[in-house]
Amino acid sequence: MAYTEPNKTWASEQLDSNDMNTYIRDNLAYLKANIGLGTPVELTIAAGVVTKTKGYHTIDTESDGATDDLDTISGGSDGDIIFLIAEHDDRTVVIKNETGNIHCGGDIYLDTTHKVISFMYNATLSEWHPVGAYAVERTMVRNTFEYPDTTNWEPAVTGATLAQNKTAQKCWLPVAIFKIGDILIGYKLVGDAVEGTALTLDCKLVRINLADPITTTDLDGGSITQVDSDGNFDVAATLTTPETIATDKQYTLEILATTSGSDSIIVMGAEIVVIRLL
Repeated sequence: MAYTEPNKTWASEQLDSNDMNTYIRDNLAYLKANIGLGTPVELTIAAGVVTKTKGYHTIDTESDGATDDLDTISGGSDGDIIFLIAEHDDRTVVIKNETGNIHCGGDIYLDTTHKVISFMYNATLSEWHPVGAYAVERTMVRNTFEYPDTTNWEPAVTGATLAQNKTAQKCWLPVAIFKIGDILIGYKLVGDAVEGTALTLDCKLVRINLADPITTTDLDGGSITQVDSDGNFDVAATLTTPETIATDKQYTLEILATTSGSDSIIVMGAEIVVIRLL
């Protein structure tokens, strides 16, 4: 059974039985048995906005940019449902939470043509709300450090601490928070530096790969801007290419620091940013 397209427009002629069966009886039977959305119509974001014209759309970035934010979907009526899918695998549409008229609990990333998101319009609130499972950005915290025997980093209730006059001291912060299929975007390293003379603090995100022997990979974009001055730090790193979590891979933050006279460093922990399918 298939839906007959295009729809027929009658003039003043009398309906015959074939037309009645094809365009009315058979199409009504199809609609009763299926949700027939038909071929999607592409919408291109313009200044954060698209306008719904049917129930199924592909979404593309403005001027084919690598990424673009979708803030507002215009054209909704109470109870309308819309299905959205990325137009292209090489461009990412970020559906923004509560920037315009979309309320979805967190930003949603359409970065592959295999992801589909559906929304229902609530006219009372003038908002689109997601239907079913969707992928949102989440930030998770970690403060469980590992201290090798050869380091001068010390555990404390405030975090990993390094006293004065220590050179090239290393510790690790394993990132053990993922589910298979999560997409790792980046992180922030959080703490406090007390500088009396000169200090440096570096951190990078490392993937540990199952192999014989086991190997490691420094992820592109996974290094923070070096901390080298007094005061609180909350330094972010964003991966050049988001990392999809898969089996046989583990991740850790490798922290390296040097202190001089009167210097000290406390690393409270890290805030890890991931996209998770809910």
